[in-house]
Amino acid sequence: MIKRIFVLIIFFSTFQSYSQKIVYKSNGNILDSEREKITPNQVRELLKDNQQLLADYNIGRTKKTVGNILLISGPVLLFTGTMAYVISGFDQGMNPEFEGKPNKSIPIIIMGTGLAALLITIPVKIGFSKKIKNVVTDYNNQNAIGNKQFESTKVDLITNSNGVGLRLTLK
Repeated sequence: MIKRIFVLIIFFSTFQSYSQKIVYKSNGNILDSEREKITPNQVRELLKDNQQLLADYNIGRTKKTVGNILLISGPVLLFTGTMAYVISGFDQGMNPEFEGKPNKSIPIIIMGTGLAALLITIPVKIGFSKKIKNVVTDYNNQNAIGNKQFESTKVDLITNSNGVGLRLTLK
């Protein structure tokens, strides 16, 4: 009896070891069960069987890239617009041939664009992390319930001169 229970425990533990759990860490980094960082291409390889999770992961990575671009370009545009605004005010005093008021509308537009980029960055950066966290959670739940762990299962009845038995084939 103990031998049968031991065999069953070993058999069911193979199902758990087959399913790889992944963990989301900050800034879009994903770790495997050994706490080693997985590259985005390796994550895509893990998710290739589930197209919905793969599409959500790719959307999350795209949001991360767009958020990083906005996070860098926002302060640069804000600083550039501010400097152009300040410098355009000094041109009037240094150039005696300059007539009228300096044109400050273009630096204000640049500053506004930079400020808008910074404000848009906040929800984009929050959105990408939520999207990737959801993908990791769904992937782990999918493996926990055994969804699509094996492509096909087959049970055969085998008979020979020694007796009758069942054969379970997992692919």
